Amino acid sequence: MPLRISYAPYRLLFKHPFETSHGVRDGTDSIFIRVEEQGVAGYGEVTLPPYLEEKPEQVIERLRAIASLQPTSVEELMVLLNNPQRFGSGAMGCRNGLHTASIDLYGKRDNIPVTQLIKVLNLRTPITLVTLGITPAAEVERKLRDLPQSGGLKLKVGHAVSAGMILKVKELDHRPVFLDANQGLGSVEEAWALAGCAGDRLIGLEQPFPTSKPLIQRELQEKHETCVYGDESIHDIVQLKDALGQFNGVNIKLIKCGGLDRAKAMANQAAELGMKVMLGSMSESSLGCTAMAHLAGQADLLDLDGPWLIKNDPFVGMDLRNGKLIMPDKPGIGAVLKAELDFIPICA
Repeated sequence: MPLRISYAPYRLLFKHPFETSHGVRDGTDSIFIRVEEQGVAGYGEVTLPPYLEEKPEQVIERLRAIASLQPTSVEELMVLLNNPQRFGSGAMGCRNGLHTASIDLYGKRDNIPVTQLIKVLNLRTPITLVTLGITPAAEVERKLRDLPQSGGLKLKVGHAVSAGMILKVKELDHRPVFLDANQGLGSVEEAWALAGCAGDRLIGLEQPFPTSKPLIQRELQEKHETCVYGDESIHDIVQLKDALGQFNGVNIKLIKCGGLDRAKAMANQAAELGMKVMLGSMSESSLGCTAMAHLAGQADLLDLDGPWLIKNDPFVGMDLRNGKLIMPDKPGIGAVLKAELDFIPICA
C-alpha cells in the first residue's frame, strides 16, 4: 500500500509586525505535510517568506508529483528525495518538508529520536538567540518583554533606526548582541558603525551586504575580528566552500539546504573548514525549529526562535529555560501537533 501524503496550507502570524531589510510582514505562508505509514504519521513544514523563489503552489505541485509515484515505505520516499531532477535548487523547501516528515515517521515507527538517526555526536552547548526585528528605540522595551530569556539577542538592522535601536537594547538588556542585516548594508563603513554601537557586547554579524558584493564581504571579515556569518550567500556545501574567506561562519537553514541530512553535511563541512555554525530558521513553527534543534550539538549559535515570535503555533516542541535549550523526550522530531489542521489528502 502506498504511503498516504497530505498537506495543510497555513499562515503563521507574528505577535508583532516583523521588519527586516526585506520589508515588514505580519506572518509567513506555510504548508504542513503529513506522511502516514501503517497508522504512524510523520510531520514536516515548508515555511516560505515572500522573498524566496519557491512558492506554496509549487510545493503542492511537487507533493502531487511525488505521491503519483506511489512510494510504499518511508525508505522508498527517502530515495526519491535524493533525485536531483525532482528536487533542484528551487525546490529545497518542499524537499525539507518531505524529509522532515519522513524522518519523523521513521523515528516514531522505530522509537528512535532524530538525534540518533542523524548521528549527532558532538556535545557543544550553543548560545541561544531570540530575535528583535527592526524597531524604533521607543518601542524596544515593550517588544523585549515578549521575548524569553536566552543567551543573546539577535537584532535585525539595516534601517535608519538601527543605531538607536542597538543603543536602547544595550541600555535595557544585559545580553550580548548579534547583528543581522539581511544584505541591507551598503559599505564596510556602515557595518563598522553599527558594530561600534554594539561595542564589546557584539558576538557576530550576519550577511551585511548583498550576495552580489563578495569583495566587500571579504574586506569586512578580513578587517573585523568578530565572526561574520553568511546566510543568503550560502545554500549548500559548494557555496559553503566558495564562501570561505568572505565569511568565517555560516547560518544553516532547513528551507535553504533541503533537509536535516543536508544541514548535517553542511555542519560537518563547516567544521572541517574551521568555520563557525549557526542554526537558523525562516521563523518556522515549533515543528521546523525542533527538527533543526536536533543538530544543536554541532553549532555555536542557535537562532530557532520562531515559537516565541508567532502567536498561532500549531505544534509544541523544544523549549528555552533560563536561556538553555530543552528538547522533548520523544521519538522522531519530538514536536506534537496541538491544533486541528485541515490536511488535504493527495490521491495518487
